[in-house]
Amino acid sequence: MTATAAKNIWSYLGKFTLTHVVTISLMAVIFNGIQGLIPPDGRIALDFFEPYKLGLSGAVIEALRGIVIALVLFPFYNLIVRSRHGKWLLFAAIWGLVLFASMEPKPGTIEGMIYTETTLMEHLIVLFAVAVQVSVFSWLFLKWERGSDYNSRIGGNDEETEVRVMFFKGKGYFLRFTLLHVIIYILVGSLFYQIAGYEEALATMDEFSLWRDLESFGMVAAVFLGQIARGAIIAMFVAPFYIEFMNKRYGWLLLFGLLFGLKVLGAIIVVPTFPIMWADYIVGIPEITAQTFLFSLLFFAWEKRRIKKNQLSGVRKEVLQLGKQ
Repeated sequence: MTATAAKNIWSYLGKFTLTHVVTISLMAVIFNGIQGLIPPDGRIALDFFEPYKLGLSGAVIEALRGIVIALVLFPFYNLIVRSRHGKWLLFAAIWGLVLFASMEPKPGTIEGMIYTETTLMEHLIVLFAVAVQVSVFSWLFLKWERGSDYNSRIGGNDEETEVRVMFFKGKGYFLRFTLLHVIIYILVGSLFYQIAGYEEALATMDEFSLWRDLESFGMVAAVFLGQIARGAIIAMFVAPFYIEFMNKRYGWLLLFGLLFGLKVLGAIIVVPTFPIMWADYIVGIPEITAQTFLFSLLFFAWEKRRIKKNQLSGVRKEVLQLGKQ
């Protein structure tokens, strides 16, 4: 790595992290003020999980999260910073993957909607607050990072065309992504539920005190249907990054970094706690890691095989056309 490249990385990390901490700290002041106005029986999950925490401990945790998210997104720097769609790409990554599609069953996450008794209003409050914070963060960070010469320095960009193509031609992609997500989630989840001592954790750990009864038939059906929706939503938020990781030899590792880095590391936690109670997190980490690793590896291989097959089909069509001439 050259001295210039190293300097650029440090500059990027500093701007990203500082903007993240400042915007989330301001939102914490607003959010906690609004939360205090809600009747106690209407904010049980918000009081328990504390979506925004003020003070030094909250700032330290958010600084660490900012660094993690910045590092995860750095391989996609050109796609984000040098595209007019940059604000939406950051929104998809941070609001979409770090919060909404997170593996953490907290307020504002799909997993929280499926597994916990958090009210719809509590979910909506967190989703709206984070949407506002991420929108402000994205605008400020990109304006700072791009600088005043952005338009003259970049102009049009091929990345924009690739993003549009992905959205218009991605029906098969969404089906493959969702199907594989559901299969791996259920298989790996069922295995770890049997071997990882989840029943004891659910019965004894405070972290699971708001969870629904996992043994009921209705809950099993909700998990299955919920993961179909969640798989499709994750596919939507990952879609803009598709061209970037599929064009790399080890793109599966880039996809794994994106999913694990944002949905797991970046989401530990939307709710900052200090000191970090690792015992609360270690229960599900092996399962989440296995799910994400297998999905990234298999999805990348499936997509590569499909692309190669389509390329061969195109070559055959060209040969047949030449033979008819």
